Amino acid sequence: MRIGDLQPQQNISLLVSVNGTSLTFESKVQENYPRKNMILADPIIRDGKPVSFRGKNIIVNLLASFKDEKPLLFKNVTTKLLKKSNGEFCYSFTTIADGIAYNRRENFRCYVGIYSSVQRVNSAAHNAMIRDVSYTGFAVVCDADFSAECGQLLHTVLNDQPKENGTVYNFHLYGLIARVQELDNGKILYGCQLTGPVRGLDKYIMEKERARLKSTNGGNL
Repeated sequence: MRIGDLQPQQNISLLVSVNGTSLTFESKVQENYPRKNMILADPIIRDGKPVSFRGKNIIVNLLASFKDEKPLLFKNVTTKLLKKSNGEFCYSFTTIADGIAYNRRENFRCYVGIYSSVQRVNSAAHNAMIRDVSYTGFAVVCDADFSAECGQLLHTVLNDQPKENGTVYNFHLYGLIARVQELDNGKILYGCQLTGPVRGLDKYIMEKERARLKSTNGGNL
């Protein structure tokens, strides 16, 4: 699929990398132009002004989520902030490259077991337990009163200090739901794929697993 084939009202996520830091924003397709390999989309407004996404070392990837299909990723799209004749702003996104399936890679899962909160975009936070985390994803367990679907974006915050008197880690994790599973205790597990690399997560996973192994071996590692 080409980017121009995305239909109006299609929900999209903008995965923005700024000097190695990953940010995620939600938008929606307004119009599509298949022959130009282009779409127009809703702007991101901050402090009453549209975000331009212009500058050095800024990369914008566009992710389109579908209800019954895998998400499609359009890498390094050309982004322009436009002003319409009616004074409203919008983005134009163009790329000649096809979208690629956003697959969940299998990685080592590090058990976390820490209580936190989880929320969908523009919704209230709910209590949750971060069950595990990997280099490309995470899983949270929620009560049945929290409901979400595959393809939706979830946000949670991981705070942990694996080693006594060691580094305190704090990560904002954004992930697209790839799996929903009802557990025997009535709670719901949501397996999510991270929308981009998280700086320092690899170091945390190694330290967390090292601490777990040391504990199970009676303090000897």
